Order: sequence, then C-alpha cells, then structure tokens
Amino acid sequence: MRPPTDPYLAVTHPDPYPFYAGLRARGGLHRIEGFDPWIAADGATVRAVLTSEHCRVRPLAEPIPPHLGGTAAGALFGRLVRMNDGGPFPTVKRALASSLEEMMSALEAESRRWSARLFAEPSIALLPTRALQLPVFVLGTLLGLPEDGLDACVQDVEAYVRSVVHSQAVSEGAASAARLTGRVEDCAQARPALLSRFSARMQEGGAPAELRTPNAVGLLTQAYEATAGLLGASLLAIARMPSLRTQLARRECTMEDVVREAARHESPVQNTRRFVHSRVSVAGQELEAGATVVVVLAAANRDPQENPRPDDFLPRRVDRRTFTFGLGTHACPGQRLAETMAVAAAEQVLASGLDLSPLSGPVTWRASTNTRILRGP
Repeated sequence: MRPPTDPYLAVTHPDPYPFYAGLRARGGLHRIEGFDPWIAADGATVRAVLTSEHCRVRPLAEPIPPHLGGTAAGALFGRLVRMNDGGPFPTVKRALASSLEEMMSALEAESRRWSARLFAEPSIALLPTRALQLPVFVLGTLLGLPEDGLDACVQDVEAYVRSVVHSQAVSEGAASAARLTGRVEDCAQARPALLSRFSARMQEGGAPAELRTPNAVGLLTQAYEATAGLLGASLLAIARMPSLRTQLARRECTMEDVVREAARHESPVQNTRRFVHSRVSVAGQELEAGATVVVVLAAANRDPQENPRPDDFLPRRVDRRTFTFGLGTHACPGQRLAETMAVAAAEQVLASGLDLSPLSGPVTWRASTNTRILRGP
C-alpha cells in the first residue's frame, strides 16, 4: 500500500495514520514537497493556529469561492457563521449555540425516532445513505420542515455541499440553496421551537435578523457529512474491535463513550484550513500575507503528547483531547448534536441485528479532501 503524498489525499486513504505520524513528528508549521500550503499536525501547533486571531476562515480576497459569486449558493455561503470572522457573526454563533443547548432533549428524542425508522432494516448497503439522511431528517424536523419533503431536502443539501467544492456543480447547487432557504423561511411562519429560540437569542444579542435563515440552513449543510462520518467511525470501531460489544453489554462503557473516542481515533473531519491576511508570526513561524495553513486535526488527535497511547481505542479514555470539532472562536457548536445523533443511530444499528463483519475488512470512503465518510465495504 503506497502512502498518501499530501493531507488531502490522506483523507480517503485506507490507512493515513503513518503518514500523519510523519507530519506530526516534524513539529511546528512546515511544508512538504509538491504541496503549497503550510501544515500544522502536532497538537501544540494545531492549537496555536486554531486559536490565533491572525488565522482566518476565508482568504482576504475570497470571502466566498469565486465560482459561487452571484448565486444563491454564494449568498448562503457568505452568511454562514462558519465562514466569517468578526462583525455580527460571533453573536449569531452564541445565539445558535444557546438555542441548540435548549433543544437537546427534543433533539435526542428526534434522533431516536428517526434512527428507529432509518436503520430498522439491517442492511450494510443502505448504511451510508441512511447515515447522510439522519442529520437532515432530525434537524429538518426541529426546524419545522414537513416530513414528506425531507428526502428532497437531503438531495438539496448534497447538491449545495458538492457545489461549494466543484465548480461544475454550481448551477444545481445554487438552485438547491435557494430551495433550502425558501423552505426554512416558510417554516418560520409556523414558529417551530428551534427557529423561535434562535430568533429570540439573536434579537437579545442585537444580531441582524437576516442572518437567521442562512444559519438555520447551515445546520443542515454542516451537520450532513460530519455526522455521517462520526456514525461510520463508530460502527467501524465496533466491527473491528469485538471486545467493544462485550464492554457495552456489560456496561463497562456506554455508546456515548464509543462515539466520543471514535471522533478522536478516526476523526470524521480530518483537516480544516486557515488563511493569513497579513504578515505575522504564528507558532513561531513567519507567515506571509495570503498564506494558507492546512490544519490536520486527525494527526493532532493521535499526538501522544495530547492523548497517551493514541493509536489505541479506549472508550473510557481519561482526559481525552479531541481536535475534531475545532478550538477557539470557530469551535463547532454542533458537537453534542453530532454525538447525540450518532449514539442513537449506532444503538439502533446494533439493535437491528445488522452483521457488521463486512466492515472489519477493507472499506471505501466517500470522495472528499477533508471529511472521512464511510461509503461501504
């Protein structure tokens, strides 16, 4: 098996972790041949980059990807808290995080209800599709979207997500972004609990009302792949380590323990990027304006300085340090959402009696340069 040659290719490699170990061993910000961005891979450097005020989420000259300019997909992208620094966006993020926290009981109930429906049939072949449907069905329901339209919403989320990366998909992605925005805006008239709470928290903080709907849509688009990846990582761990079933049966660990360790051990989000707007020193390295840093979260998760015995899967790991969901001002507010949905789904998959042994061998991964999502055995 040939090792990957850069962090983007590593995401879908059968075993990227020896390559990540090599990146991590270099320490600090560094470059590798044939790959232009700077790389942060060890825990200390990843932490320094993610918490630096000088490392932004978009290039200075490109607040949105150029191919999305003038489209509904670009309008959606440009209003997401995930893709903006400063201004009203920290207030919107706090409002969103507070609203989600208040909705956790309802989210857990919907996660179990939809998991029972989506994963009732024990089918390995259907598993990847159902994993991607789950976050849209759960969060869409909480946003007030009609159940008979949720399949169409999944298709629109997929089209939008693809359009952000692939310029040839922009037409379909723009139409999908417009439909998603319209559906969520229509739901607001019925005042569903999540949207109402989000609106109220934004108003309390003085955030512009026009940022509500795009960031409600953003819940669907941002939970989509990350949640599916987390569920896949959890089921892979159970398939490849039969002792986990025994530990679960004996209540020596919980499914929450398994999911949280899976998020560290087989990170569903393998990397993210940061951009430097002006010459600055970060983690002891001088960076020029316009520099890009690829932050290899999956490598930092297995840094022995952060997590002793990093390659071992320890569901009851003490003082676990997980970089998967980010740090600093752009730490993901949806970590508990993803974990809750993955727990409900994994428990239902096991209850269905699905034979997971096909996952104990070679598997394939959904095409991506940053998310590691199970496609099938």
